[in-house]
Amino acid sequence: MKNATFLISVIGAFLAGVAVKTLMQKQNIEAMSEINKGSRKLDEQLIRKTEASYDSAWRQGNIESLMACFTDDPTLISPRGDEAFGTGQIRNLFTEFLGKEGKSTKHTGRIIRITFVTNDVAIVDGEAFIEGAENLSAAVTHHKFIDVLVRKGDTWLISQIRAFAIN
Repeated sequence: MKNATFLISVIGAFLAGVAVKTLMQKQNIEAMSEINKGSRKLDEQLIRKTEASYDSAWRQGNIESLMACFTDDPTLISPRGDEAFGTGQIRNLFTEFLGKEGKSTKHTGRIIRITFVTNDVAIVDGEAFIEGAENLSAAVTHHKFIDVLVRKGDTWLISQIRAFAIN
């Protein structure tokens, strides 16, 4: 009888331990979820700041400030079909465009959605408007874009811009 009572006590203690561990894991997951929600809000603000810096640098025609929004090895595909790979090609593309047909234009991006692929990679879906360029097609002056941003320390930088005309 003593053995049966002891066995029942051991099984009961084991089951209680499993229940407590499961409850603690659930609480940890919920707590981490709340922490992630808070950090996601901060990350979204930082991503919006990068996108706003891009728009501001464009308006100023400041190529170096534009380039500061990018990672070291970015890709850009414009709604005109231009393709540029790496900072050198992208710098040349902006210098050419903002020095001629895009001179004195205003670029305004509107973020539709930010999706986090990982804690350090985000996808931004949006649309952009370019004002002040009468010689650009409507497909260029109002277009959609997908940006891939990567966390670098406390900032988010653009790794890829893929802009495309709206039909």
